[in-house]
Amino acid sequence: MSDFDKTLKELLSAEDEAYLAENMKENDFYGEVWGSLKGPSKGLYIMTWAGIMVFAGGLIFCVWKMFHVQTTRELIFFAAFAIMLNSAQIALKLWFNMRLNRQAIVTDIKRLQLAVAKISG
Repeated sequence: MSDFDKTLKELLSAEDEAYLAENMKENDFYGEVWGSLKGPSKGLYIMTWAGIMVFAGGLIFCVWKMFHVQTTRELIFFAAFAIMLNSAQIALKLWFNMRLNRQAIVTDIKRLQLAVAKISG
């Protein structure tokens, strides 16, 4: 631990320490995902994961259907839908991961704000 980290620990009050203990746990990816489903924006995250699952189901159906079609036109149709569903699923997953990163950054900024306020006060 660096001197800066030690100084920050000394300057934080018990309330600040409680906040950090609650929000600064190092979770693995799946821990963060499950934690996000309990937070203030849980409805949006649940909708996002429902969309990801619907797109995954549609993608699996389209790929399965591609192997059971009779004409080239149907093959192209299902292949195009599979590509679009895969792209939509990727977009939702990227958005979700960006939101997780945003939450981590906001927590770090809050920690720094607490430390700066304690130092200046």
